[in-house]
Amino acid sequence: MSIDSPIAASSANSNAAPSADAFLQFLVNLVNNGSQLESIGVTLQMGGMLVSGSIVSGADYFDRFAANFTESLDTLDADTRNGVRASLAELGDVFRVPQPVDPLPNYIHLADALFFSADGSPIAGQPTLWRGRTSSVDGFILGRLQAG
Repeated sequence: MSIDSPIAASSANSNAAPSADAFLQFLVNLVNNGSQLESIGVTLQMGGMLVSGSIVSGADYFDRFAANFTESLDTLDADTRNGVRASLAELGDVFRVPQPVDPLPNYIHLADALFFSADGSPIAGQPTLWRGRTSSVDGFILGRLQAG
């Protein structure tokens, strides 16, 4: 039998790692659904670095992003800034309705995210909003790392 045979290919695929951690996706969905759980502190291991923050809903993420982004547009008039803010916040509308169990979410949104090297040394920066693919997370722990 060659290594390219359909039997070898299907056997290899059944042993392949999933594209994303279903438990992490479940936690993201829990927050996205706006239950009484508004955020969950996590530290994500991603490609040799750590990202630590609080999982927030997609709606909350886009609302905060819209507010932060439009604050930097101080050269524009108020009507234009409000229009930009509303347009950006609309991106979160999909999260304002109950999220289905399937498909599981492809993106995770963090508030107050901080970045650390693999050994836990903080990488300079202020807490920020962060969005990433759940399929890019190698592992995670509940709880946030603190800088300093």
